[in-house]
Amino acid sequence: MVPLNAWAQPLVGRGDPRGSGGSGARAEAVRVWRCDTLRLHPTPEQEVFLLRIGDATARLINMENYRRRRLFFEEGRIDKSWQSAWERRKTEYLEIYELLGSVNFHEACRVVGEAWRSFAELLKAREEGRLEPWRSVNPPGYRKREGRRLPIIYVRFDNYRVDLERRVLRLGYWNIELYFTGKPRWLPRGKQGRLMIVYDEVRKRWYAKIAVEVTLQPRFTPGLKAGVDLGREIIASVAVEDGTALLYRGGVLKSEYFYFERRIAEIDRVLSDPRSEEVDRAVLREKRRWLFDRQRRRREQVSANMAAHLAKTLKTRGVGVVFVGYPRGIAQEKPGKGNTNMWSYRRLVQRLAVTLENHGIAVFAVAEDGTSRLCARHGCEVQRGPRGLARCERGHTMHSDVNATLNILLRGARLPGLTVKIPGRVRVYSFLPTPGRVIEKEKRRAITPRYKAG
Repeated sequence: MVPLNAWAQPLVGRGDPRGSGGSGARAEAVRVWRCDTLRLHPTPEQEVFLLRIGDATARLINMENYRRRRLFFEEGRIDKSWQSAWERRKTEYLEIYELLGSVNFHEACRVVGEAWRSFAELLKAREEGRLEPWRSVNPPGYRKREGRRLPIIYVRFDNYRVDLERRVLRLGYWNIELYFTGKPRWLPRGKQGRLMIVYDEVRKRWYAKIAVEVTLQPRFTPGLKAGVDLGREIIASVAVEDGTALLYRGGVLKSEYFYFERRIAEIDRVLSDPRSEEVDRAVLREKRRWLFDRQRRRREQVSANMAAHLAKTLKTRGVGVVFVGYPRGIAQEKPGKGNTNMWSYRRLVQRLAVTLENHGIAVFAVAEDGTSRLCARHGCEVQRGPRGLARCERGHTMHSDVNATLNILLRGARLPGLTVKIPGRVRVYSFLPTPGRVIEKEKRRAITPRYKAG
């Protein structure tokens, strides 16, 4: 069992949780890192300058990662210090150093060092058997796509200022002001950290991502536990101790997956045709990138809406601990059709963990192996029937996903001090998450035939 957010740490007595950024040292309040994203509106002159600065920062990152990757693969050593890049500021990185300035060059060096330090810690965790089975460990790569560098700018926390009244982002070293749109959620009640400015080549837009350190206070006294089972037909199946089950269906995600897959396949067929002209190829490649970006953004919006709806529902019912079963068998297969995954379950788990953390709910990840084969009430093997039913040999019948979710809840509750009682009856609510909202599906009512009098 692995804690996934800051509220789960006091229950197991561990250090910083991976993936949430919180300290988790106190149960009364936790400090976590959040990100506010603002859209920038630079002038044409400012955009040229940002592209120049962003390309220089990306070049610095690529050069450092190339040097460190060679050191790792050829000599087996890991350079996780930012000083090694800082020492080259007056030699091979002199041009970049003069363009970025001392403070921002130092911040870029720290970013490279943090990436390699995280890589070293993950390697150590894998050697000691502490790494989750679904986590893969790869050395930091390069900031480039299709042979082109991806611009990125890092600014230290004390080298920029956000004016919320004028809606202006002022960069101190370069002495420029960038107008932005968007309403920061965390910045007004937290402490600003590192600023990252990125350029979206598909949407042709600039975005500012502000790291903010905030303190979360417990909003209620939790008492109930819940289990979550992830899948494809049912994105998330949730079971609560009070006899409530929530089913979030994946019809919209599946339909959009096949729709974008068909559109992208049509473009690939044209691109593979040697008779197509180069001008048409450039337009089609741009369209292909747009389709991938559109699919990703709509998928992430569906996950965000589902996670927000789930968090509010569980908080209303007084749930304080959630156990998420990670589908290892599905996630390790190749993407495609059939029983393989159509979206990233790792991203979905992270979204659930962070959203539930904002509502004061602790989240743990548990292995879901074998949870669909056993009856949650009697412990014997079940037979899978039509319409997603699991039939127990003792005459008990339940929805197969709900039965698996209850088994995940029982497995996760083995944590010392926690007890779970399986409810006698389960009331199931069905929802359909979409990119716009979460729709509650109405139950079918029995139709009584009407007869005419006389």
